[in-house]
Amino acid sequence: MTKKEFFLWDETFPSLILKGEGTRAFLHGQTTTNFISEQKEKIFRSCWLSTKGNLKALLEVRLIDEIAELIILSGEINSIRDQFESVIFPADKVNLEGINECRRVQVISEGESWKESELNWVNPDDVSLAGMDKYERINPNELEIWKIRQGIPSLNREINGETNPYELGLGDLVEADKGCYLGQEAIARFLRANSFKHQIRFWEANGNSNDFEVGKRFKDINKDDGPQKNSGIITSSIKIKENYFNGLALIKNHSLHKDYIFSTNGDYVKLKKPISFSYP
Repeated sequence: MTKKEFFLWDETFPSLILKGEGTRAFLHGQTTTNFISEQKEKIFRSCWLSTKGNLKALLEVRLIDEIAELIILSGEINSIRDQFESVIFPADKVNLEGINECRRVQVISEGESWKESELNWVNPDDVSLAGMDKYERINPNELEIWKIRQGIPSLNREINGETNPYELGLGDLVEADKGCYLGQEAIARFLRANSFKHQIRFWEANGNSNDFEVGKRFKDINKDDGPQKNSGIITSSIKIKENYFNGLALIKNHSLHKDYIFSTNGDYVKLKKPISFSYP
């Protein structure tokens, strides 16, 4: 896939539906998006956090009147459903329906953020793609590579119960001044301190596959150049071609200014921000 080419990201995701006059207020309190002030019928991107402010799911939400459909782009849908059910009371005036599926189709390119390009939600059985059918569908392997370069977090990798949206480059999806929401106090403390343990980075390197497995560490200097400091941990990894790998890693604050770090075996590892990374 070259930077000038456009492709279709065509994937089906689990979804939940909320109905009732209290839908906007409920989502306002559960996610990082201001659903009270937004009255347009459109698709919103949002984060669902723990009480500690750590990312639990990356969502897209479509609002039509008093109905909201949520796509879980990254996250575990059963935990979201169970949490919602546990905090919905009759006074909330909202009902949660069962788990469905929603087909999501988006025009993508190598150099453009996934947050910016055109997308549609369509019926899973719909063969008409409203003008998007002129684009070639990206195959699953290329899609995985593209998501890594974009920095789209994956469950149990970048979304690991210890990372917040700002560390994962999703700060633009947090409306920090919107009022009370789940995880707000923790996010407010983070923003006041303006500090973080690590941030997500895209990496690329040549070497042996054993050196670039998920969970492997990166070091700040070559193993033969003196004492080493831990620079971060690999969260995603994919083989691009023989002895060449791409991935994502949580890089510690003291190494974020570096263009290169090293594998434990001494291989050069090039670092850069993922294409869609946003930090206020």
